[in-house]
Formats: sequence, structure tokens, C-alpha cells
Amino acid sequence: MRRGLMLVVGLCLGWQAQAQILSPLTQQSSLVSSPPSKGGAGAIPLPLASGDTLALPFFDDFSKGEGEPDPARWVNRGGVAVTNRYAKNAPTIFSATFDGLKADGQSYGGTNAVGPTDTLISKPLYLGKLAPKDSLYLSFFWQAGGFLDAPNFSSGTLYSLQLEFKQANGTWATVWTQKGNGRSTDFAAVMQAIKEPAYFFDGFQFRWVSSGSQGGLRDVWHLDYVQLNQSRRNGDLSNLDVALTQQMPSLLRRYTAMPIWQFLVNPAGETRTELGSTIRNLSALPAAISWRGLTKNLTTQAVDTFLKASAPINANATLAIQGAPSASFLSSQSLPYSLQTTLFLTTKEPNRLTLYNDTLRRETHLQDFYAYDDGTAEAGFSFPSSNAVQIAYQFELNKPDRIDAVRIYFTGNNSPGTVLSLRLWRDANGKPAEQSFYEQTFTVPAASGLNQWLEIALTQQQQVNGRFYVGYRQPNGSTFVNVGYDLNENAEGKIFFTNGTSVWEGLTNFTGALLIRPVVSGTVTSSLEEEELLSKSWVYPNPSAGQLTFAQNFERVEIYSLTGQKLQTLHQVKQGQPVRVQHLTNGVYLLKGYSKDKVKTTKLILQL
Repeated sequence: MRRGLMLVVGLCLGWQAQAQILSPLTQQSSLVSSPPSKGGAGAIPLPLASGDTLALPFFDDFSKGEGEPDPARWVNRGGVAVTNRYAKNAPTIFSATFDGLKADGQSYGGTNAVGPTDTLISKPLYLGKLAPKDSLYLSFFWQAGGFLDAPNFSSGTLYSLQLEFKQANGTWATVWTQKGNGRSTDFAAVMQAIKEPAYFFDGFQFRWVSSGSQGGLRDVWHLDYVQLNQSRRNGDLSNLDVALTQQMPSLLRRYTAMPIWQFLVNPAGETRTELGSTIRNLSALPAAISWRGLTKNLTTQAVDTFLKASAPINANATLAIQGAPSASFLSSQSLPYSLQTTLFLTTKEPNRLTLYNDTLRRETHLQDFYAYDDGTAEAGFSFPSSNAVQIAYQFELNKPDRIDAVRIYFTGNNSPGTVLSLRLWRDANGKPAEQSFYEQTFTVPAASGLNQWLEIALTQQQQVNGRFYVGYRQPNGSTFVNVGYDLNENAEGKIFFTNGTSVWEGLTNFTGALLIRPVVSGTVTSSLEEEELLSKSWVYPNPSAGQLTFAQNFERVEIYSLTGQKLQTLHQVKQGQPVRVQHLTNGVYLLKGYSKDKVKTTKLILQL
């Protein structure tokens, strides 16, 4: 996840919620698919290779995937990010976002700096054989703010998004400007005619340039559904395209992730009864389409089809499509695993570039932890106060369990070295009990360890039952912390706080989810009566510098990430025989050792 959000309660979006703040991530790690950018605001593009000039029509709705804009159509410079999480009610899934962070996740300038930020530049286009009479139009949709910080009011262009055209003499001319007004907007359409003779040459380009805060994800603009072609009429935005427009929710009804053994107590009650999205016909003609929803077990590769249907959809209409996921399929194995849900349309569209917006994917984890979040933070949640503040997050078990650790996502807006108190509470009539039953101090990591998960292993496992609460206490004084906040999920009614008193209050008027995850270690028995024995003594040293030794023979040992992705399988592991795993990076992993009819699991810490 590359970015974060600044929203000061009471100043932005009109939210009122005591003294809590959704604050900016002034830097963030790059998106996985995004190589670091060396370009700054308005950077001159690198020389283009031969064959990089494109023919009309030009089209991109940014649905190809998260990361940088598609290098087949855009000069790969300028800091714009493509995501499916920041814009609100975009024309199709995914959009391009302009803000104060470069592509490498670093700020363009200091906290108070204001000036040019992101730039999105098209590849050159062949327009030399066209003329004004060919009715050439560039159309696009823009939005201010969305889920994020809206651009400040500007009488000039200090807070703005501008469209510029490249002229035959190499200079850029501004042809459209949208100024900030301090408010978030819906997506709005623009059709810009290309009529000036100076634009009709081979090598023509267009670009958007944003301006605003250079110190973080503030003054945000979104761009979507860009089309450039000839023989168009002003106001005609139709295209032969039926697209998905909304993200899919989790397969789970209450959580986005939960332990497999807790899920198996009540699979039908924990599985969402309806799962789907919304489709939109962007054409001026009716369309007949079909769609399908699949759930895939990422361990066994087994697939279940939970949705299969077809229907006509009227011109410029929307249609909700839903199916019922199979609880029996989700409960078909008892060892921890993850699932991928895929929803796709069959539209028979003539333009292959519009096919990317026909597919959605999402992973759901049935591992060893609870989560309300989707794993990404669009904001940092904090509670500035001179008093001692407590934050408690509510979870509910289906059967008694043991808390083994707590994961908290700390953002870059923290003071490394701050000592906090991890706390656990029991339930008292729907709120945390006045006194915590467990407390353990820990330290906010160094700057290099921020904007990622910190796992706090409990010094002693804690028994919990029914409803319980996980959170922290920040000390008296001006020091406070920023914890990741997910604006795309909703844990409303689950977050509680105290501010200098012992009286708990519910956090209201906040739609979103904290990135805090309790890890539990219940015993799991599979359908084949495999017993999972939680042990920390069968692999050593732990932490390890990359060389592992096992205390017994195993038929195989599997290494997983904490999100359930299988990273490596070691076959025929011998007792006392060293095995090297230095290709992995520093962090915490899950090991599963298989021997005859038993499975042992443990966490492995690598410190290379």
C-alpha cells in the first residue's frame, strides 16, 4: 500500500467525533507492482523507443490493475497511482489518483510545502493525417477528494488539476482547469475538443498536472475513463462497454478474516449470504451479458461456482448482481487456508481494452487471526490528548480460545521509541470492562519499521471466551500514536475509547476499520483427524539468521506468510540437518511440519 490520508475531524468532510483525528501518511511503501519513480512534479519524460507512438483510438479506464498507469499508454513517470480504494463511485473499477506523494511513496516536499505534484502524460499519438474537421474529442471523468482529502479552495491554480496539450513546437498549452473548492465531489464528465492546427501532428501528447500540498496524501484528485478518438459528438460519452463498478465485500459476514477453527463452529452463520457487485452499461444501446462468480481454495486449488446468470441490461443503466457463497465449500477443510473470490462478466465487447473492467478478485483468509480490515490503510487514526487515552477494539468468539499475539499497523506519523501498553479487556454489557485483565508494554518501532504490521507476541497466552477487546493505552502528555485506518471496510460500533477517565465511550461517526488484529492459537482437528500441535521447540534457532535445524524428521515442512500465502515447501526434512532459507526477507512466518498423521505449527522469526 502506497498512500494514506489526512482528514481532521471537524475540519474535513464535516465529521465530528470528539478529539479523534484521521491524519496523513506523509510517506508510504510503494505498491507491489510499482517500481520506484525517479520523476518529480512535471518531470520531462524519458526518451521513447521506436514504435511508442500510438494510433487512435486511445482508451484507458485504469482497470488493468493496481500500481502505476499502464506503460503501454502512459509515459511511466510522474507519481500517479492506480487503485480501487481511493475514489468513490467511479465509472468503472479502479481509477488514477493525483496527490502529494511520488511513486516511491515519498513526499514531494515538506509538510507545509505547496506546489506542483503528480503528472500523467500520454504516449505520443499519430494526429498528422487528421484536421479540425475530423471532430476529435478527448473525454474523461474527474473527482475531487473521493474517500480522501479534498483539494483546498483556490482562487488561482495553487490547488488545481489541469489538462495540457502538447503543440507541434514542443510547448504545452493549458486547455482545461479545475480549481479546488475544499469539498469532495462526485465524478464529473468533460469533453475537450481538439481543434487548433498546432495539435495535429505526429507526436501529439496530452497530460494532467495536479498542484497542492506536497507533504502527503492531501488535495487529492481522481481521473477515470479516458477516451480520445475522431468522429465524436460533443456530449456523447457512450462506449460499447459493460463494466463492473464496485468492489466485492469479504466472503465472511462479520469479519474480513477469522481463524478457521472459529469459522467451523458456525460456517453458515459466518458466511455472507449474498456476494457480488454492480455493473454499468456505458453504451447507448442495450446489451445482453452473462456473469459468473467463483471461489477458489488457494491450498487445494478446488473451485466452487456460487453465481452463474445472464440478463439484458438497458442503455446507460446499472444492475446489481449477487450470489450466495457456499458455506459447505468454505468449511471443506480444517487446516488454515485462504480463498480467492473472482467475479467476471462475459460481454463480447469489440475493444479488448474494455475487458479489464469485467473482472474483480478478492482474497479472504481463514487463518489464525481476526480482522475487520482488508489489509490496507488509507488513513492514520490517532487520539491527541494530554490525558491517558485507551483504545479498545471488540471481537467475538464462537468458542473459547487463546490469544497468542496482536498485530498493529503503525503509520509513519509516529515517534519511534514511544512506549505503549498493549491491553486486553473482557466484556461488560457490550463495552470493555473498567479494568484490563492483561497488560504488556511494547515500543513503537524505528522509522524503517513503520507503515507496516508490528506483531506483539504475548509473554503468556491468554484465555478468552465470548466477547473480548484488544487495544492499547497511550501515556499522559502530548505523545500519541497513529494506527492504520481502512476506509473501505466498516467496523462501526466496535471501537471504544477512554480519555483520562475510566468511562468507555463508543467511537461514532467514523466509517472504517482499525488495522488491529488479534492472533489466536486454538487447536484444530481436520476431517482426517490430523492434530495440529502448537509448539515452539521443534525448529531452532528461533529467531533465525536464515539457517534452520529441526528436532525431528518431517515428510515435509511448509513455510507461509502471515496472510496465508505458501512461500516454500521443504521435502524429507531430516532431524539435525541444517536447512537454509535466506531467500526470504526479515519478518514473521508460519511453519507447518507434517509427520505421518500429525501436523505441528509454529511461528518463525527471520532476522537476516
